[in-house]
Amino acid sequence: DHQPIPITVDKIISEVAKIYNVHPDEMRSAKRAANISAARKAAIYVIQDITGLPYEVIGKEFGGRDHSTIVYAIKTEKKEMERDPSHRSVIEDLIKNIKANQ
Repeated sequence: DHQPIPITVDKIISEVAKIYNVHPDEMRSAKRAANISAARKAAIYVIQDITGLPYEVIGKEFGGRDHSTIVYAIKTEKKEMERDPSHRSVIEDLIKNIKANQ
């Protein structure tokens, strides 16, 4: 009867927050500090990758951001991963760990 714990948006945000050393509430806020913004983009990318949620739903999770903001965040995160192999490995490890711990 061991049911896997569903991977929630909150779980993903808290895992990304730990890696980036920011508070989950900051990632959902309108704050634009570089470290918070980087964590937010990473979380948006990971949420989309793992859950496949629509952009509008992801936007609501991040303080009602527009779907175009979510599209842009995912696109810039992909570019960063292509440009920086160490960043890509951090994101890939994060996705793997979240999926493994469900």
